[in-house]
Amino acid sequence: MSKWLEAADRFEERRDYKDYFEMQSALGAIGKIQTLLDGTFRQLIFLIGEPGSGKTFLLNLLYNQWADKRHIVLLETPFLTPLNLLYQLIRHKGLKPEGDDMELLRLQVTELYASSDHLILIDEAQLLSTEMREFIRILSDSKAFWFLLAMHRSEGEAILRAPHFKSRPHRVVELFPLTAVEAKNYIHRELIHMGFSEIIDELNPKLIAKAHHLSQGNFRNFKKLFYHLFNLLHFTNTYNKTKYLRPSSCTLTMAAINAELLND
Repeated sequence: MSKWLEAADRFEERRDYKDYFEMQSALGAIGKIQTLLDGTFRQLIFLIGEPGSGKTFLLNLLYNQWADKRHIVLLETPFLTPLNLLYQLIRHKGLKPEGDDMELLRLQVTELYASSDHLILIDEAQLLSTEMREFIRILSDSKAFWFLLAMHRSEGEAILRAPHFKSRPHRVVELFPLTAVEAKNYIHRELIHMGFSEIIDELNPKLIAKAHHLSQGNFRNFKKLFYHLFNLLHFTNTYNKTKYLRPSSCTLTMAAINAELLND
C-alpha cells in the first residue's frame, strides 16, 4: 500500500472514539456536561452544533469513557415511540418489559433510573417526532432522568424556542468549528501517529490554512478533504501524472471538488 493510500485510510469517516481529537470546544462541552451531572438537579441537556461538528463522536466518547462511572444508555437511532423508549430503558437495566400499559411502564422506568447515576444519550435528536419530544419532556419533568439530546444547530434552536421546552429547566452545550490552529495540530498529529513526517513537510502552513477555509472548520469536512487529497495523490503517483504528484493548491482544489466542497 502506498503512503498516500495509507494516509487516506486514516482520514476515512469512522466512529472510533480512540481517534478522538480534543478540540477546545469539545473539551469545554465535556467539562460543562460533567459539571451539570455532578449537580443534584436533573434536567434536559441539549448538545447542539453544525452537522459534522463532532456531536456523534462526542456521544460515543462519553459512552466509552463514563461507562464505569454511571449507567450510560446510547440511542443512535432517534426513530422511537414512547413505548419503544420505555422498553429500551427497561432492557438496559437487564430486565424484561412486561405488558404495554404506558403508565405502569413509565412508573417502573422512573423508579429504576431515579435511584441510579445514569445518562441517556440520544443522537440526531432533531429527528425525534413531536410526540417523542413531548414524552421526553414529561419524563424529564419527573426530575428522575438525565437526558442529553444531540441536535443540529438550526433545528435544535427552533425546537428550544417551542413553549414546552423554553419554559422548562434545561441547559444548552455548544460545539464550534475547528480553529485554524486546531486544524493544523490535528493533521500533524494524525500523520505523526502514522510515521509520515515527510508528508507533513509537504503540507505547508498556507495549504493547511486553505484546507481549513475550504472546510469552514467543519471537522467532518476537513477530514473528508484530506481523505480525497491523499486518494488523489495515490492515483497521480501510481500513474505518474507529473504535474500533480505533490500536495499543492491545485491538488487540494481538485480534492475539494471530489469531496463536493466546491463546484466544478
